[in-house]
Amino acid sequence: MKLSGIQAFWMIAVMDLGMTILMTYTPALQAAQQDAWMSMLLAGCIALLIAVISAKLVLLYPQQNLIEFSQTIMGKWLGKLVVMVYLVQWYTIIPIILRQFSDLIQILLLPFTPKSVIISVMILLVVYVTYSGGIDGIGRCSEILGPIILSMVFLVLLFSVNNIQWHRMLPVYADSGVSAILRGSLPPASYLGHAVEFVMLSSFLNNPRNGSPYAIWGVGIASFSTLLAMMMVILTSGVNLSSRTWYPFFEMSKKIAIFEFIENLDALAVVIWVTSVFIKLSVYLFITSYGTAQFLQIRNWRRLIWFIAPISVAFAFIPQNVSEATAGYLNHYWVPVVLPVNMIGLPLLLLIVGKVRLRRKKA
Repeated sequence: MKLSGIQAFWMIAVMDLGMTILMTYTPALQAAQQDAWMSMLLAGCIALLIAVISAKLVLLYPQQNLIEFSQTIMGKWLGKLVVMVYLVQWYTIIPIILRQFSDLIQILLLPFTPKSVIISVMILLVVYVTYSGGIDGIGRCSEILGPIILSMVFLVLLFSVNNIQWHRMLPVYADSGVSAILRGSLPPASYLGHAVEFVMLSSFLNNPRNGSPYAIWGVGIASFSTLLAMMMVILTSGVNLSSRTWYPFFEMSKKIAIFEFIENLDALAVVIWVTSVFIKLSVYLFITSYGTAQFLQIRNWRRLIWFIAPISVAFAFIPQNVSEATAGYLNHYWVPVVLPVNMIGLPLLLLIVGKVRLRRKKA
């Protein structure tokens, strides 16, 4: 299985872009009010830091992935402990994304369709592309769908220009403060920080040593796009309305009306979301199956898909409602644990220890 640099770029950009735009704007707006765009700017800087750390880490052992080089760097047992921390993250995120996807589709499009049907359709598509194509198939889908998703985002922003009211951005840095802006940056930073999964993908690149810039640029374009989208949400809908809705970007797209025939572009927001979820779930199902197989020394990683997929579907029904699936997981695990530990702390620790070991070996 091989992956090109441009495929890795679109894979990371799509994973970051769609879900950050639709899932993290409300907590950022509630925390930082009209300065939420500063929170997005700070979130982009944090995500770029995560991407740089991950890119430097994979260069220590370009032919190995996280499962392998964590044991090379930390030793067999400490390395396995590090891997288990990531396995918990991968096994819990798949059911949550499935549940968030079904909740949004049910609220916006199909109120009378059972969640089980919506989840089943998506998981069957994800299983098909992951089982049949592996990381090659996911890479090709990302390469085709990525430019379409990015174009749709900028199309929605362009058509929203007529609804801009500049006074909604004011006052700047008067009602929030540093702590509020920092608090508002954490949810989007944790979604833009998916570049950390590059530690599982880089070894599949045609030339792993030259793949790091693609990962960093993928995070860069996603961070820039989400920053622009947040500014447009504030300028067109205002903070008071946006901070009380579940999906501010979707609400902004519903207001578009140009020449009395370009309307109902909220469908584009749904397409962006569904496509981003599809790519994200496929990547996570692949790295979970492949990583578990390596960890347990199972030769055929594809067999694990038939175990992980139904387990994920069953766990997707555990959250009682949309609030528990969206805010509960984000506030109690993803932001306080995954962001500081899995995305920053452990990659930085592996990078420092790995560099020390390589220098001692050369000496």
